[in-house]
Amino acid sequence: MSTDDPPPPQAKTCSAYIDVENKSSHMFKFQVLHQYTGDDVDDSGWHLMKPNDKKYVMKVNYRVGIFTTGTDNWKVHGKKVVEITENGEKKIVDGEDWRSGTGVAVDWKKHTLRSEDNEETTTIKVFETEVQFVSPSGVSTTSFYRHD
Repeated sequence: MSTDDPPPPQAKTCSAYIDVENKSSHMFKFQVLHQYTGDDVDDSGWHLMKPNDKKYVMKVNYRVGIFTTGTDNWKVHGKKVVEITENGEKKIVDGEDWRSGTGVAVDWKKHTLRSEDNEETTTIKVFETEVQFVSPSGVSTTSFYRHD
């Protein structure tokens, strides 16, 4: 189903607000990708976050209802950043690439948004080695690892 197709009968289009919280001890740039089955990919863009920062990054749409069969799929990309001093000037430069998932063929994490998540906030908490998707309807967890 493309974004131009009408939703199935008995389906309701819902929205959720997405926050990212950096629970690691490092400064990162984070990007969140979301795709409801058959729809275009939502991209948060990159957000620079210090340890313990939390910020809103995007709003996503999804569908609920008796005849809906889609799922919400997620990826979290990270770039560990470092502060350097060059010619007396502090700069932030990209370091290691990190990502959520298992590291095998499929890196999309399924975390299904439900009717109780409509117009609510889902917080994506990024820890040293895992990512938690925390919604009113439940919590999902996947790995967070350095990608070479």
